[in-house]
Amino acid sequence: MLEVKAHPNTRAVIDAWRSLGSGKPAGSGASAEDYPGLVGRLFVLHRLSEVDFCFRRVGATIDQLFGRVLADHNFLSLWKEPDLSLVSAALEAARADRGPALIQARGESLDGKRLNLEFALAPLLAGTEPPSRFLGLCQSLSPERALGGRPVRALKVVSVYPPAPAPDYASIRIVSSR
Repeated sequence: MLEVKAHPNTRAVIDAWRSLGSGKPAGSGASAEDYPGLVGRLFVLHRLSEVDFCFRRVGATIDQLFGRVLADHNFLSLWKEPDLSLVSAALEAARADRGPALIQARGESLDGKRLNLEFALAPLLAGTEPPSRFLGLCQSLSPERALGGRPVRALKVVSVYPPAPAPDYASIRIVSSR
C-alpha cells in the first residue's frame, strides 16, 4: 500500500498507526492540530462476524456526510451489493496481514451526485490474535459541495489496496550444495 498516492490525512493516520505499533512515545510525531478536520473523519469498526463490521465510534463529519448517525450500523451496509465481497476481503486481509488496507470509492446521493472518497482501515492490534477492531478514516478526495447538500447513500468501490504482507525473514532458508 505504500506505493499508492493517498491523501495527506490518510498518510498521517497510517503513519500514526505505525508509530503506535512501534512503541514510540505518543507525543513524538504529528498531532491532530497539524491536520485540521481529521478527527471528525475518524471511526472505529468492530468485527462481529465476516459480514458485520459494526461502527462503534464515528466522527461528526462522517455522520453529516451520510446524513445519519452511523454508530451501531454495519459498515458493509454502505456499499453497493457487487462490492461487498471486495470490501469484506480488504478487511479480512487487514486482519490476517495485521496491516492497513485502503479503499478508494465513489459516494453517490439519491439524485446521482457523486463524491470521491478514500477509506483507510487499520487494524487495532492487541496480542497475536487476529484483530477485531479497526481504526478507520473516511477522507473526501473531491469537494463535498458536489453533493449539493445531499447525503451519500451508497458507495461504489473504485480500487482496493490490501496491506502488503510483512516479510517473514525468519522462515527464509538458503541451501547451497556443490
